[in-house]
Order: sequence, then structure tokens, then C-alpha cells
Amino acid sequence: MFLGDLAGPARLEPLTLGAQRVIVGDPRMVQLYALVERLAQVDIPVLITGETGCGKELVATALHARSPRADRPLIVFNCAGLHTGLLEDALFGHGEDAASGVTMAAPGLLEAASGSTLVLDEVAELSLEAQAKLLRVLESRRGSWDGDLRERDVRIVATTNRDLEADVAAGRLYGDLFLRLSVATLEVPPLRHRLAELPLLATAFLEEACRENGRGVMRISDGALAVLCAYSWPGNIRELKNVMRYVAAALTGDVLFAAHVSEQVGRLRTAWTPVLRSGATAPAGPPTGLPFRPIADELRELEITRIREALEATSGNQTRAAGLLAMPTRTFFAKAKQYGLTPRKKRYGD
Repeated sequence: MFLGDLAGPARLEPLTLGAQRVIVGDPRMVQLYALVERLAQVDIPVLITGETGCGKELVATALHARSPRADRPLIVFNCAGLHTGLLEDALFGHGEDAASGVTMAAPGLLEAASGSTLVLDEVAELSLEAQAKLLRVLESRRGSWDGDLRERDVRIVATTNRDLEADVAAGRLYGDLFLRLSVATLEVPPLRHRLAELPLLATAFLEEACRENGRGVMRISDGALAVLCAYSWPGNIRELKNVMRYVAAALTGDVLFAAHVSEQVGRLRTAWTPVLRSGATAPAGPPTGLPFRPIADELRELEITRIREALEATSGNQTRAAGLLAMPTRTFFAKAKQYGLTPRKKRYGD
């Protein structure tokens, strides 16, 4: 195992994958990276699924970094937006061709990835014609611009943010290609399902951003963490990192307060609302829009949600619920009554 001490999130050390660090603090992510450790030792194709920005590329990097192929560079091929006619050149390379003006021979990615790992990023974005060509490549792993038909020793890893089974059913993806790529499938959960990691990630990203800006480290207040945990993070880890980069550059104090984070979250929520309603993908540019929501409303919603969840978890036992939230019992009783969450007392005969 390479996860270090798994006794608790606060004691976990970041995983080092080349120049990148991976923070693991959620039980599902611990299980995921334990499976990565096992799959890294074999050469079967792996499909990594998950929402945009959730960390699929880090899982792909871990598969390579923990494999016997780690001494060779990882090769990443972005399938999104690739013109079908360029697929074979990209994979097999091309030679000199005076007629077309190509004056320099170039090897393809299969040659570059020989003995290593080739990541097909966002593989579902390929056209059907490109998929057919890719399928032939995966079946034979043969071909090159100079006629060299030796089989390439390449480990294939694919990533996607789409439901590939739905794409197959809709005719947008060849079933044979799906089966070829998904011998093993790893699903990376979104950040909103990994809230145990959010304080660790936010702190690490803020420290990194402060170092990049040449300033002292900022501390995240409890109120700011509460606001961060209440947001759904549709852009996942990438979105959280961008928020920490912004506050490190824009704020001058040494403490990140709830009001600072609420302003940023308000902008993000405004930008994401039409996107999420339409079912479209995330906007490529920075989010826009103006927040207009008091921080008190945000914190009130969070309190109501957490008190309700604690009461449900303890079958209405307010004393135990207060203990789950580390809240003084008297304060919990008062807030539960204020929000109308006090369990109804059973009457005789109920």
C-alpha cells in the first residue's frame, strides 16, 4: 500500500505522483486508490469516469506512477476536438511528404508510449469515424508512418465525464470500443460526496497559492469552512482550487473569513445555475455574475441542514444529536426550537 497511515484523514500524508500531490481523506477515495495500487501492476485497460474537475487525471497518473512502466514518461492524448483525419497521424505519426508540404517526419503517440502508458482523455468526444479507427488501433497496436508493423507495448487508460453505456445505447459510441476500454472501470466521486477532504484540499490549495504569490500563509476560519462545505461544487476540485487562487491574490489579510468565501460562492452559484438547468457542460471561461445573498442566510441554511441530519441520525434524540455536531446541548435545543425542528413528543395512545 502507498496510502500511508489510514487511521484518520487528519493524519494522512499527501501522495506524491511525480510533481503532483494527491490528498486522500475520504473512505471512498482510500478504497479507490487501494484498487489503483492493485490495477497498476497489471496491463489491462482501465476506464476512469467522473465529473469534470473531480481528479480523473490524478487517478490516471497514479496508475502509471505505481506501475512497472513508471520509468517511462506518461503520454496523454486529448481526444476532445480532434479532427478525424488527424487521428492516425497522431497515433502512428507521419513521414516526409513533399506533395502535402510535410518536411519533417514525426513519430506517433503509440511509438512515444511504447513501454509506457497512453491516456485517452475524454475518449467519448471522438466522432464515430475516429472511434472506428481507434478501435482498429487498440485491436492490433500495429502501424506506423514508415511501415513498421511491430506491435507496440502500450498500456491504455481512458477517461470520460460521460455515461458511456448511455452513449452506446444512443448510438454515439461503438459498443466494441466501450468493451475494449472498460475491462476495469474506476469511478471518481464528485467533491460534494467527499466533504471530509474539502478542508484538507482547501488548506493545501490556499497554502500553494500563497507560496506562488510570495505572501504569508492564510488561515481558513471555521465560518469560511462552513460556507465552503455548504456549496455543491459542480466544478469539483478544479473549481475549489480556482477559488483559493483568487482569494490568495485578492485579499490582504491573514485570515479567510466567511464573508470573503460567501462572495465567491455567490458568483459561482449565479454562473452555474443556467448551466446546470440546461444540462450543458461547465463554461470554459471564468464564472461571471454578481452575488446578492447575505452570509447570514447561507449559515442559517447550513445550520438547519446539519441539525435536521443529526436528528435523523439519532432518531430524534436531541442530546445525542448535539454531540454529533459538537454543539452545547442548551444551544442545540434552542436552535432546534427556533427552526421548528424539535421532535414532536409522543402522546399516550400514539
